[in-house]
Amino acid sequence: MALRKCPICELNYLRGNETICHVCSKAKKGVEEVEEELICIECGENPAVSGRELCKECLLEQKRQADLELLVDKIRQDEMDEPLEEEIDLEEEED
Repeated sequence: MALRKCPICELNYLRGNETICHVCSKAKKGVEEVEEELICIECGENPAVSGRELCKECLLEQKRQADLELLVDKIRQDEMDEPLEEEIDLEEEED
């Protein structure tokens, strides 16, 4: 069997039935891994958390915002449950 050069780099020789040399194979794997890494859709800067579309910082910010909204809703509900000061004053004057 005659030696064949790698069709990509044309520097290294192929072993047996290889289609590309081991150097180009490693480089190709590295490129594929980088391509699979997703960037956060919110900030567009950091890599997204595995299985998510947001990075760690944006996920934490999203959770903080949700917690604040719950707190605001709870405060509003508490304010609606308490009688207004004017109503309290009117009740005292009637007695």
